Amino acid sequence: MKKQQNRTLGAFEKTFWLLDQIDSKDFCLAADISGTQPVEKWRKAIDMAQRRHPNLSVRVVLDELGRPALQHAEKLHIPLRLVHAEHGYDWEQEVEKELSVRFNTQEGPILRVVLVQKTDSTVLILAANHTVSDGTSLSYLTRDILLAVTGNELELMEPQVSNDETLDLPEDLPAQTVKNVLELKMKMDVVNPLVSSRRFSESTTHNIVVRARQENTSVHGAICAAALVASRRMRPEWDETRMELVSPVCTRGALNLDDNFGLNITTQSVFFEHQRHLSFWDLARLAKAGIGGTSSIEYTAGYLSFFRDIVFGHNDMHQMLDALRQAFNHHIMVTNLVRVRYKTDFGSLKLNALYGPMVRSGKGMEQTIGALTTNGSLCLTNTSDTPIAGLLAEMEQILEKACQENVVAKTECSFR
Repeated sequence: MKKQQNRTLGAFEKTFWLLDQIDSKDFCLAADISGTQPVEKWRKAIDMAQRRHPNLSVRVVLDELGRPALQHAEKLHIPLRLVHAEHGYDWEQEVEKELSVRFNTQEGPILRVVLVQKTDSTVLILAANHTVSDGTSLSYLTRDILLAVTGNELELMEPQVSNDETLDLPEDLPAQTVKNVLELKMKMDVVNPLVSSRRFSESTTHNIVVRARQENTSVHGAICAAALVASRRMRPEWDETRMELVSPVCTRGALNLDDNFGLNITTQSVFFEHQRHLSFWDLARLAKAGIGGTSSIEYTAGYLSFFRDIVFGHNDMHQMLDALRQAFNHHIMVTNLVRVRYKTDFGSLKLNALYGPMVRSGKGMEQTIGALTTNGSLCLTNTSDTPIAGLLAEMEQILEKACQENVVAKTECSFR
């Protein structure tokens, strides 16, 4: 029996759907792969992955109560774009193209695929709308496509419920506060985000892991500190600014979720005054401490409750959008998928590195740092409409220098 997805959006799904009407909330992951396969095999593998994940065959429509809902759509074809390229071709320009083209969620699908074929290697780029997907979803989908293209069968998954329903939070039953529900028209301004990437060596990555542990912080904390220091140094107008750094947090562990394609994240902001007396590792500890406790059921429930108060309970889309326009005013986002959590050898194909998430946040000046470690090497990306040139290289130098400094053992909050 074919598994189909039909339900209303959860609170954070609806939040992303609303924000997407204001400006793009699309994002990408890119897989650098040794080996090639015929395009026909890739097409078949994408179709197999689509059948596995019910959220890949949906569109978003308004129901009779004016609520955005996922509606199953038959024969919803996921686009596959083929690029033949020479060795050394920069795949980042293909991500930039994808991030400049909006998804029509009312028609679907909410995924596109780009295949950059070289003589003996492939770059697989997945572009998705954020309403019902996240970075971990694209990572697992990359795995599923690689399994399918190398001859493996894929087990079909059950339609994923919203995080709200997982937590037994009640369905939205909006009061009809306005006579006519606002007919949202997606803002279609042309955008031109720029993307850069950098892959660290295994030795540098190992040094960061070891040193972060010695300093009672995390790799994520170290990446946040490097992004903060480099941004202040390279963008003078931020030097004295109170900086907001936001980190997405995966809810799959807290809610015991499977590998389904869906939106399973919260976020947490940490604010940094320009306190010159703080060392690099002080900043890294502060970044880690700032997201403490966010991987819990309690935090997830509280986070969803905040957005439920904004986007549930009534049908006034104008009021929802006015409230959401005040949200997500960060300077930096560090979206860290930590590491690839599956084998990278797929027989005739080998996953060398996975880059991203590459997200266009939509406010203009912010820098979005994607972080993901594959085969022991940390890969960083920066996505922005106004990128700080050379930011990733500066971050790498800052991290290398910090790892070479003499170790001074400190507790997490000793600098306070």
